[in-house]
Amino acid sequence: MLDLISFVKEQNLLNKDKEIYSLVFQDKKYWVKKARPTMSSFSHKIYYKIFKLEIITPVEYKSAKEALEFETSKLKRFETLGINVPKVVYKEDDFFVLEDTGRTIHSHIRKKDTKKEDIFFFIPKAIETIAQIHNCDEYHGGAQSRNLTYKNNKVYVIDLEDSFNKNVDLKTLQYRDFLLFLLSLTKIRANVEIDYEDIIDNYINLTKNYDFKSKLNKLAKKISILIKLSKIKFIDKLFGQDIKSFFKLFDSLYNLKMDKK
Repeated sequence: MLDLISFVKEQNLLNKDKEIYSLVFQDKKYWVKKARPTMSSFSHKIYYKIFKLEIITPVEYKSAKEALEFETSKLKRFETLGINVPKVVYKEDDFFVLEDTGRTIHSHIRKKDTKKEDIFFFIPKAIETIAQIHNCDEYHGGAQSRNLTYKNNKVYVIDLEDSFNKNVDLKTLQYRDFLLFLLSLTKIRANVEIDYEDIIDNYINLTKNYDFKSKLNKLAKKISILIKLSKIKFIDKLFGQDIKSFFKLFDSLYNLKMDKK
């Protein structure tokens, strides 16, 4: 362990401009993450006050040291709950070292040549992991596909530094998690039709967060005019792939089949 620590400190000097970087020591890969503060910009906070959208809930300000302590503590807590996380192998006030947990889900599903079966393999696994976090009365804070990794047939959770004002209730943060994950799927470049309703139903079956479906539907209805405009051919031609995928998602949310009560 002492040899690893010495090696990491040496690499820290060589990589002083990098906040996160990997290194290999004795044929084993590790990740070094330097302490960094968490905060939302002033404009971010203003937008939240105006629009009150969960997706832009501002993160809590923490100093670099506070953020490091928060994240390493959360990693250990998740581990005790049975949630797959990278093991913290070493920690100091200004950095910590994690074991490698493979490539991100995002890297597995985003490319144009990604196979349909790969996308339909990784998305349910990611949903199972997000549902597991929520069923443990926890939240991720940034549950995009880039903050989930895959190795040895397991999905791991990374980047847990974000926290929120204690006045924000847990269900709001869990809804934010799920919406962030859905939005991250709009980055997929492959010509594959994503069945968002099936993904939503899968998540709800696992968590029993039934109200999330109606919340997603109501969110889409707030921008229904933009959704309709996006379907006009000459307007659609002006959009890049990201914007088109965004409107495909929200069109799916607008047309969700709501349970009759």
